[in-house]
Amino acid sequence: MEFGKLQNLVELELSECSKLGCLVDSIVDLAQLKTFRLKSYQKLENLPVEFGKLQSLVELDLSECSKLGCLPDSIVDLAQLKTFRLRYCHKSKNLLVEFGKLQSLVELNLFECSQLGCLLDSIVDLAQLKTFRLWGC
Repeated sequence: MEFGKLQNLVELELSECSKLGCLVDSIVDLAQLKTFRLKSYQKLENLPVEFGKLQSLVELDLSECSKLGCLPDSIVDLAQLKTFRLRYCHKSKNLLVEFGKLQSLVELNLFECSQLGCLLDSIVDLAQLKTFRLWGC
């Protein structure tokens, strides 16, 4: 599917997509996208390299994406991101060194990410952060 043609899309949820493979790169062309939820997307191993182009994104939910590895470096370019959820992503190994650049982040949830290494010092730079949940990591 050529997602980039859906120029007015503001919310996208892909749940329990057991047969979908990787995300197409054109997903980063959704300039109006505010909410992006990927739940139980079992085959997802990574996000597009240019994921940070989603400049309108306010909420990112990566729940139960069990094969999701490292996040792309460009994720720190999501200047409007307020809510980030990473839940039951057992292969996710790290948060980016520059995670503190997400200056609009208000809510950060990290649940049952068993491979997640140490939390980075840059999290203390999240001046707007009001809710921080760390459970089972």
